[in-house]
Amino acid sequence: MVTIGIRPTRPETGYGYIRLGDQSWDKESFRVAAFTEKPDAERAMAFLSSGQYLWNSGMFVWKVSAIRNALERYLPEIAQGLSPIREAMGTPDFAAVLEECFPLLPKVSIDYGVMEKADNVWVVPGDFGWDDLGTWTALERVSEPDINGNLVQGQALLVDTATTIVRNDNPDKLVVTYGLQDAIVVDTQDVLMVADKSRAPELKRLLDELRRQGLDRYLHGLTASGREGPGESTVMGLDSLLHKHPVIEKPWGREIWWAVTERYAGKVLIIRAGQSLSKQYHRQKYETLLFLKGHGLMEFDSKNIEVSSPMTIDIPAGTVHRIRASTDMIVFEVSTPELDDVVRLADDYGRLADAK
Repeated sequence: MVTIGIRPTRPETGYGYIRLGDQSWDKESFRVAAFTEKPDAERAMAFLSSGQYLWNSGMFVWKVSAIRNALERYLPEIAQGLSPIREAMGTPDFAAVLEECFPLLPKVSIDYGVMEKADNVWVVPGDFGWDDLGTWTALERVSEPDINGNLVQGQALLVDTATTIVRNDNPDKLVVTYGLQDAIVVDTQDVLMVADKSRAPELKRLLDELRRQGLDRYLHGLTASGREGPGESTVMGLDSLLHKHPVIEKPWGREIWWAVTERYAGKVLIIRAGQSLSKQYHRQKYETLLFLKGHGLMEFDSKNIEVSSPMTIDIPAGTVHRIRASTDMIVFEVSTPELDDVVRLADDYGRLADAK
C-alpha cells in the first residue's frame, strides 16, 4: 500500500508526519518507518533538520484487493460490515443498503485503523502544490486578507479589528466585531465559535469535548472544511508570519521559521532590547542577515559594527559573530540548510553545552 508524502517547507505543527525507512531500489520511494502525530515546534524543527520526515498528505494508492485484505486483518468489524454493501452493489437495493449499513460502521480513520498498523506501506515523496485546509488558519495561506490582515467570508462589519478570521454562514445576519485581534469567529446555522487564533492547532480538544458531552451534531460547523485536520505588524506582515509559521521562544526573544528546504532555510529573529545572541560561528552554514527594525552592535570577527535598518551582512562559515540589541530588533535571516551547525563561544544564558 502506498501513500504520498509532501516534502516539508516549514516546521509545521498542525500536520502529521511520516518517518522514512529504507529506500527502494529505484530510489523513487521509501518504506514507511512510522506515522507520527502533530509535533510541537521543537520536534517539528528536529524533523526538518533530520531530512527523514515528510508531511502526511492523507493521499493513498492501493489495489482494491490490498485494502480489503488490510481491513480484514486490522479492522475485521468494518470488513464484515462492508459485506452487505459490497453484495448490494449494482442492484436496485444498493442505495437503501448503503444508507442502512454505513452509519453503523465503527468510526475510525484509515490512518489509525490500517496505515499505522500495516507492515507493507511505502511512501512516494510528492513535490507539488499542496495544503491541508483542515484548520481555519490554513485559509490565510490560500486567500488574500484585507489591509488589516483580516480574512472575511460572509456578511460582517469589523471595527478596530486586525488579523482575525470571520466566517458568517447566515445571509440574514450581520456579524460585528470590535477591538478584536488574532481571533477566529465562526457563525454557522447552529454554532457560534469565538477562539484565539494562536490556539487553532488545539481545536481538536474542543471537538473531543463536544463528543464527550454528547454534542456530536455540532461538529461539522466548527471545522474549516467540514472535517477535522490544521508595533511589529508593520514589518513584512509579521503578524501574518506569527500565525502561519511556528514561533520558537528564545531567552533573547523569538524565532519565526518560515521556510526550510533542501537548499536554504529562512527565519525572522525578534531580539528584545538589551538582549544578545550567543557569540558563535558555523562550520559550514553561510548566513545573510537583513536588519529590518531597531539597532544594535554586532561583533564580526575582531570588529564591532553598528547595525540598523536597512543593512545587510553576509556571514561566511567560520566567522565569529554576535548581535547585541540596543533597541527591539527584527532581523531577517536566510542561510544554507545546516540547521544545527552552531559552535557557541560565549552565551549569556548558559547554553554553551547546547548545540542548538
